Amino acid sequence: MKTTTERREHLEALICRAEREALQRPELYRAKVGLMALLGYLVIFGVLFTLLALSVGIGWAALASTTFAILLLKKKLIFVILGMIYVLLRALWVKFEAPEGYRLTAKQYPQLFDRLKTLSRQLRAPRIHQVILTPEANAAIVQTPRLGVFGFPKNTLILGLELLMSLTPAQAEAVVAHELGHLSAAHGRFGGWIYRVRLGWQRIVEGLEQQQNIGASLMRRFFDWYAPAFAAYSFALARSNEFAADAVAAQLTSRADAAQALVNSYVVSGLVSERFWAPFFQQADCIEQPAAPFGPLRDFLSQAPFAAEELQRKSAEALAIATGHYDTHPALNDRLQALQAGTPLPKLPAVSAAQAWLGERLPSVLADFDRLWLQRHGENWRERFRYCRQGREQLAELAQLPAEQLSAEQHWRLAMLTEEFMPDTDPLPLFQRYRAAHPDANADFVIGRLLLKRGDPAGADSIQAAMQAKPELAIDGCRWLEYFHRSRGDADAAEQWLRRAERHADIDRAAELERQNLTRKDALANPQADADTLAAVRTAAANIAGIKRVWLAEKPMQHYPEAKSYVVVFAKGWFASEKKLTQRLVAELRLPQNLFVLCKSGAHAAIAKRAIKAGSEVYRR
Repeated sequence: MKTTTERREHLEALICRAEREALQRPELYRAKVGLMALLGYLVIFGVLFTLLALSVGIGWAALASTTFAILLLKKKLIFVILGMIYVLLRALWVKFEAPEGYRLTAKQYPQLFDRLKTLSRQLRAPRIHQVILTPEANAAIVQTPRLGVFGFPKNTLILGLELLMSLTPAQAEAVVAHELGHLSAAHGRFGGWIYRVRLGWQRIVEGLEQQQNIGASLMRRFFDWYAPAFAAYSFALARSNEFAADAVAAQLTSRADAAQALVNSYVVSGLVSERFWAPFFQQADCIEQPAAPFGPLRDFLSQAPFAAEELQRKSAEALAIATGHYDTHPALNDRLQALQAGTPLPKLPAVSAAQAWLGERLPSVLADFDRLWLQRHGENWRERFRYCRQGREQLAELAQLPAEQLSAEQHWRLAMLTEEFMPDTDPLPLFQRYRAAHPDANADFVIGRLLLKRGDPAGADSIQAAMQAKPELAIDGCRWLEYFHRSRGDADAAEQWLRRAERHADIDRAAELERQNLTRKDALANPQADADTLAAVRTAAANIAGIKRVWLAEKPMQHYPEAKSYVVVFAKGWFASEKKLTQRLVAELRLPQNLFVLCKSGAHAAIAKRAIKAGSEVYRR
């Protein structure tokens, strides 16, 4: 099995090769993409045809030969074959849930639907079956197949309320035209088809992940290979589709409106997060009753609160970002250059698309969004307030104690609370004093993190010391070191730490699988259990009537062997229920170790027998 690094590098190499082919031999590249797209359909319809042919063949043979029909029934082959047909058909019939949100109708919002109808007619785009409004600063069209893998999609246009409040009607039209352009004839039939196929295979993979049967497992094996490979190879075309959709948006509105919509989408949403949403959520630290955000958000945007210098700085930062391998949307600078519309500064509208399209119903929409927000997030807000109040009270108590009187736990808590609740106080000296008195990998990690955030290379040594002492910190440590080196422009060092993070992630996944499964092939040994573990097993068994004897074995771990994994086997009385006893024993055994609980005479008797032979008896009633 390939490692995470190998899979990533393979996909990156495939993307780079596809981009070269798209530039050097575009017709050949498009032909290859088309053939890869057809491969998925060939597999799906090949499976379906095989099932139908098998069903017809079995039926014909049974009618033609009484001996064959008797054989099918006598050997129960008919049930095996019908079972295979059933599970494979279930795998093909993937159910997709349509997106949910605040539904808009043509009767209530005629201005919006008039513009949508006009744009759809101009682009010869497929019908939009529903329009929903969501809180985010985003827009998208989601196709939900009504016939599983066989298509017949329901098209949903998703509009973000925050986005509509930050764009003019013409700029919002450019955004909608971009999304419609992906599905329209104006986009180019081949490009539009590939765009839909990419989205379709992603949805199929998501649907198969939710199914738990043999047929779905077989289909997942194919699509786990096929979907990423097709997505990577069609990446160059998908990126060109974004440029084409931008061109469609500019053609239907104007280059200036399309460019301004892009700049606002990339820059204003980040500023709103910093200047509105971050302070809004910080209110929960001090105010118990939750506030409603959407009315204040409208007022905030209508005041155009951003200074010119701030807008210029944020625009420069957005324009400096280069297009990467993992997002089909090109970087802002590349999209503006393709539009040839200059680089406008972000500008909030005098009259927003939300005002124009939602009209006099906008206040009631905002009130509904506020009500729904309070229903969904009100309790989380109050929990945050209670947590902060308790934290500040504890911090005040600890701050009054002399440093020499603090226990190790109190000293650590003081440092942690200071970092969380006193943003104007530097917590680093507190963590360093704690570390000097109490060697601790967690303290090394926090010190390293704080130093790296300040650009101090000394933080790398602390992070690495923490990783060595405490392996579970390895992935986070590698990510911090990757971020540090990448921020300093050292791509080679950043790549090395990314590889190490991926290697540790592979080990963690392997360790999780190792602890989830127990098979006949697994090695078992006599347990090296401590007295507390043995006492807990004996106490649990003694508390459950019906358990006569208990044996304990150990499954040696290849990954993180210090984390023990035990097999507990019990023998039950004649009339006791295996299922109920197993459930009770699992509930009683509150141990930090990983446990497999088996009945000696149950469904896993063969494994239980091996565990008894390898382990030792620890309880007899």
